[in-house]
Amino acid sequence: MGLVILFVHSSGLFNLVSDLQYLQETIQQSGLWGYGIFICLFVIATLCLMPGSLLVIAGGVVFGAFWGSLLSLIAATLASALSFLLARWLGRELLLKYIGHTPVFQAIENGIARSGTDFLILTRLIPLFPYNIQNYAYGLTAIPFWSFTLISALTTLPGIIIYSVMANELATQGVNGAFIIKLSLAGVLLFILIHVAKRYGRYKQIALPDQKAKKQDENNNATEQDLS
Repeated sequence: MGLVILFVHSSGLFNLVSDLQYLQETIQQSGLWGYGIFICLFVIATLCLMPGSLLVIAGGVVFGAFWGSLLSLIAATLASALSFLLARWLGRELLLKYIGHTPVFQAIENGIARSGTDFLILTRLIPLFPYNIQNYAYGLTAIPFWSFTLISALTTLPGIIIYSVMANELATQGVNGAFIIKLSLAGVLLFILIHVAKRYGRYKQIALPDQKAKKQDENNNATEQDLS
């Protein structure tokens, strides 16, 4: 992990991801190479467990709503797939050593064992765990690669479109009444999406990790009362 942090800082990757204006200037000055730079940067940032939301926003600003969404979708899908394969093929023993005992991995492993791809859909739509950590954690489970990749792409798409569109609106129109209304509508859409995902989870009888913990606490309390 120390080597990863050293690489991120020494390569200037952290500055690119954390400074939106610097990122925009770098991509714009690269011409056609900017498309490849954006995708590679997105993939590297994801592999290093850095948040990709800023890159999605930058894509919307630099490339526009449509191309920004498309490039971010390609980059996010490629990054998820590579993280998954790294966990499954190259670093399984190492990752199990470091995260195999963590609540995140245990919840994902148990969820996949009980509910399969339905659990993947739910955790991709509802921000229960950090997205980039999920990529590695799912690589240690028995879920098929192509199922993981396809579901990840489809469930990521709505958020990418919303972020890209709103970033482009802000860059081209600025903050005005119309932008505030659109931003509010985007927030409502995300809320509805999460609410629908939760209803889907209840319909499929998928117990979310927090629900499991609550249920376990209730069982423990009941056991203590019985013993007393």
